[in-house]
Amino acid sequence: MSGATSQNLSHIPVLDLPTTPAEKARYVRGMFDDIAHRYDLLNTVLSAGIHHSWRTFATRCAALQPGDRVLDLCTGTGDWTVLLRRVVGKRGQVVGIDFSLPMLQSGVRKFEEAKAQFAQGDAVRLPITSGIFDAVTVAFGIRNVAEIDRAFVEIARVLKPGGRVVCLEFATPHPGLFQKFYSLHSRYVMPRLGGALSGRPDAYTYLPESVIRFKTREELAKIMRDAGLSPVRYVDLTFGLVCVHVGQKPDAA
Repeated sequence: MSGATSQNLSHIPVLDLPTTPAEKARYVRGMFDDIAHRYDLLNTVLSAGIHHSWRTFATRCAALQPGDRVLDLCTGTGDWTVLLRRVVGKRGQVVGIDFSLPMLQSGVRKFEEAKAQFAQGDAVRLPITSGIFDAVTVAFGIRNVAEIDRAFVEIARVLKPGGRVVCLEFATPHPGLFQKFYSLHSRYVMPRLGGALSGRPDAYTYLPESVIRFKTREELAKIMRDAGLSPVRYVDLTFGLVCVHVGQKPDAA
């Protein structure tokens, strides 16, 4: 399936985004450190609460079973970690990893109440033994990783043979009325409201700009395949505003 091209949103004010992996990592980490205290509120306000249903759908795509072990990468404040913990049950395990310590600290109560583990870590250098997870999930975070191809190689490494990866990420909406609405929302509402609530207006100009510059659906699928995940499929939600990519690590020969 195909989506709108990046030119559809080219009117959005352009940030002078960092160009090297090291610069991007520093910028993104600082940005999320600064907005961590309002991150949950802003997610709910700016998505009108629909981000919970996106995660619910993506969780079903992971095909988890009670007792499974899951890594929630780029966990942020732990919303998906908590949901995954309910699905795998008492015998299961969920570990949330994020490179922003303030984000993790903002979600401490959630992690503790869910009895989920969490740790600070980098998606391109996971401090994890190979081949131990039944599934790896990442929601709205892979777009912010400095080296996406290396991150998926790491994801494939820590998966068990037959394990699944589910990537939930923003995408360019399909042409139509919703795309026009989103263009206005991202240009006028998101930077002003997000900036007022978080104190970092650039963070909520970065969001739509980073979506424009992100990989297409098929480009991301190819990166996953190149990392050794097969098969890979993807499905759009909410008129293409978000896309769920699902990949699998092949069974051992």
